[in-house]
Amino acid sequence: LRKNPEAQFWTTYQLRSADWSIESLLHRWKLNCVEVELDQFDADGCDLAGSSLPGKHSIQMMIITQRTESGHG
Repeated sequence: LRKNPEAQFWTTYQLRSADWSIESLLHRWKLNCVEVELDQFDADGCDLAGSSLPGKHSIQMMIITQRTESGHG
């Protein structure tokens, strides 16, 4: 992201604990994060692509970008 400030890093993760957050890491590395709603592309169900994933687990998707001088991505 430092070499290409316009780049976006798309990632997903399984929410395991509501007590854990990446906010401190985003602040430390001067990054912004925007959550992508999975229902935008029908990925919010209990099964995806014919598999039983994610099942009852909560999956979150986000876009991480380099923070600009103004503080926004």
